[in-house]
Formats: sequence, structure tokens, C-alpha cells
Amino acid sequence: MPRADAHLHLFADGYPGRYGRSPAGGDEFAVYQTLRREHGIDRALVVGYEGEPGFAGNNAHLARLAAEHDWIAPLAYLPATGTDRNGLDRLRTAGFVGVAAYLPDPASADAFADWAAGDAGPLNAAATVVSLNAGPEAIGRLGPALAALDGCVVLFSHLGLPGRQPAAPTPAAAGARLAPLTELAALPHVGVKVSGLYAVSDPAHDHPHAAARPFVDLLLDRFGTRRLYWGSDFSPSLDHVSFAQTLHPVGLDQLSAAEAADVFGGNLRRALDRR
Repeated sequence: MPRADAHLHLFADGYPGRYGRSPAGGDEFAVYQTLRREHGIDRALVVGYEGEPGFAGNNAHLARLAAEHDWIAPLAYLPATGTDRNGLDRLRTAGFVGVAAYLPDPASADAFADWAAGDAGPLNAAATVVSLNAGPEAIGRLGPALAALDGCVVLFSHLGLPGRQPAAPTPAAAGARLAPLTELAALPHVGVKVSGLYAVSDPAHDHPHAAARPFVDLLLDRFGTRRLYWGSDFSPSLDHVSFAQTLHPVGLDQLSAAEAADVFGGNLRRALDRR
């Protein structure tokens, strides 16, 4: 089955990881090239990050890679306060298909919501892909702003970051935890990445991450298979699991062939082809 990866990172000097060096074990771009050929990954949404000094320059690195490799669809890192319209124009000219923001708390979510609502026009006109790393406390602040981005594709990373679970929660508890996210299922342009399941597990290496299963079940029910997107979270995920393990997220083994084709690649290809 051909795949498209909706969430990975590529850093020029490698992701430092829990051991101070890239868990990919070598040049991250070269390693991912090998992995994608082995596993039939033909498109990839590469998520920028410059939120710490050690990652400065990642946007420029991704722009260079995307200019040379047409399978890369890069997302530019933006601070929660966004950028001005000239900045958006520069990002589009550099080849970015969208933006990525990291919203760890309600204050950052409020700042992003103010920016997104104010610049909804140009974001919609460009069919911007908007990737958000945000947990429930932040997601609950975003509804009106995201409703205004109805020409964009908005994707929440890592199941909406429900947090580490010592055991699989009950369906009711999972529903309560992700209620701010599932309320956004009413917006047809909002989807969720089935990625980073290690971030739900305690310990993180406890594959197949049974604690994530109730959240995956919930998201399948609320968003359906046309709005879920598989992502490897290369290379941070490799601190905890193998790349082969990221290919088989818990809760998706019961999908039909057509549904799996959507989640594991078709949905992302359609989102990128809209551009």
C-alpha cells in the first residue's frame, strides 16, 4: 500500500533526542530516504520547528530540501503570534505549503487565534495546510478562529496530545479528555494525525501503545477515516519505537482496504492536491 507521511521532521544537524544525538543513527535525510523507499512513502508533510535556539534555521533547511525533492511538502515553523502578510508571501515563494505552530498553553492558543482570524483571507486563498501541536487546554480556545480558516486544511498532531496515560482510559474518560478536539469535528476542514502514540503511553516504549486505543477509537468515530492522517513522527519517535512500529498504529488494523488507503496516504495526497 503506497503511503504518505503526514508528520515528520528533518533537521540539518539531527534531532538531539534523549541521548544527545539523533535516534535515526545517521544523516536524517539520508536515513528517511531509505525508509521511504523501503515502505513506499511517496509524499511527506515535513513539519518545521524553530522553537528552541538549537533548531534555528530549520525553515531554511526545509526550503532547500523541498526545492530539490518533489516528495517533500514543507510546513514553515511560526511562533504563536504568526507573521505578517509579507511574511506569508515570502514563505509561499520559498515553497512552503503551509505553516506549523506549537501551542502549549491557553495563552499561546489565544495569540495564534488572534493572528489566524486576522489573516484568514490570505491563508484561505492559498489553501494553506495548518499543522497544530496543541493539547486540549489550548484546543478549546481555537474554535472560532479555525472556523474562519475554511479554505485551509487544519491538522492536529499526535491525536490532539491527550497526555500520557498510565493505563487505557475508559471511552467516557477519553471522550471527556478530547472533548475540545472532537467538538471541532463539525468543521469539515479539520483533521487529526494518528502520530506520536508514544506520547500517550507510560512508558513511552510500550508498543503497541494500548493506552492510545480509546483515543484512536474516539477519533475514528467523530472524524471518520477521511479526516485521519497517519504520521511517523520521524525522527523523534525513534527514541521510543522502531520506524516499522510507527507504520502500524493501534486501532487501525480493522480498517477496510479503502479506509486504510485514505488514512495512510490518500487523505494527505488530496489535501496537498487542493493546492
